[in-house]
Amino acid sequence: MRILIVIDDYFNQSNGMCISTQRFVHEYKKMGQEVRVLSTGEKADYPVPELKINIPFIHGLIAKQGFHFAKPIRKTLIKAVTWADIIQIETPFPVSWRAAKLAKKQGKPVIGTFHIYPQNVTASVPFLNNRLGNWCFMLFFREKSFKNCDALQVPTAKVAKWLKQNHFKQKLFVVSNGISDKFINNSHKDKVGHPFTILCIGRFSHEKKQETLFKAMQLTKHSSEIRLIFAGQGPLKKEYEKLANQLPQKPVMQYFPPVKLRQIMSQADLVVHCADVEIEGMACMEAFASGCVPVIADSPLSSTVSYALTPNNCFPAKNSEVLAQRIDYWFEHPQELIKMRQKYRKYSKTLSVARSAKTAIDNLEKLILR
Repeated sequence: MRILIVIDDYFNQSNGMCISTQRFVHEYKKMGQEVRVLSTGEKADYPVPELKINIPFIHGLIAKQGFHFAKPIRKTLIKAVTWADIIQIETPFPVSWRAAKLAKKQGKPVIGTFHIYPQNVTASVPFLNNRLGNWCFMLFFREKSFKNCDALQVPTAKVAKWLKQNHFKQKLFVVSNGISDKFINNSHKDKVGHPFTILCIGRFSHEKKQETLFKAMQLTKHSSEIRLIFAGQGPLKKEYEKLANQLPQKPVMQYFPPVKLRQIMSQADLVVHCADVEIEGMACMEAFASGCVPVIADSPLSSTVSYALTPNNCFPAKNSEVLAQRIDYWFEHPQELIKMRQKYRKYSKTLSVARSAKTAIDNLEKLILR
């Protein structure tokens, strides 16, 4: 089967969507599939240039997020689509919808992977982040971005439900982004504490809501005994540094390369996931696979909370008081923490990326044979 992957920024090493796509491509190839990638970057099978957004405010925001849009070059798109048996589009942006439209003209099946809600786009643009703005983006996704898709792949049943509620008509396949074996097999310390460490992973941006954890650390009874690590970078770093100065112990706040981040996961006790808009929190999943017990924000637009195994593994989104209670609970119950760590490590094996990729290939074959 010849699979064409269309994505704006395939080689990006700090974006969860891009990393997930890289892992699926790797697994597809391991299964003997022919896979080619159309993306920015000279190493792509079908390279296209970056699409420059010359609107000053928007350009600066995109640059801070570290994401590159791809410019749809018709000649390249035609060559790529003509080669493929099936086209998989990864983003709701121009290069993807142009590829899907060309595939439709050639009578070839197209599957879209739904990685982002409208709120992921509008969260950092205040004048768009409202009911009307988000509705407009949803409508754009439905009527433009994914219009020519025969099916959509979504990571959780919660996302599938949202799409149905918003009248997406495509066939829906639920397939988790999955967890790499590098995390499932990552060793973890045996004991709790020394010092008790909380890890929070993610871009410093509005939809990640890390300020919830800063506020919770001011409320927890054990703040002075806890090492706090924010692993990330992004536009809100200066704002978060001000919040950090209000804590008894100043947290570590920096981006870590993947190998170093896995080492930190192997030593952390909790991973706190604060985002209230999240299709599937890969970093949180990787952390609990590595042995960090999760405490996950529960909101209508976060699917990550699907992985909370007990009430003490979740809290109402943006509620710092309840988050502080959860932190205190795990700090004061180290033996429960160890048991939960073991439970999550076992659970993560059912969510491997290899399993997800196998399911995805089965779905692609169904579309080709339809």
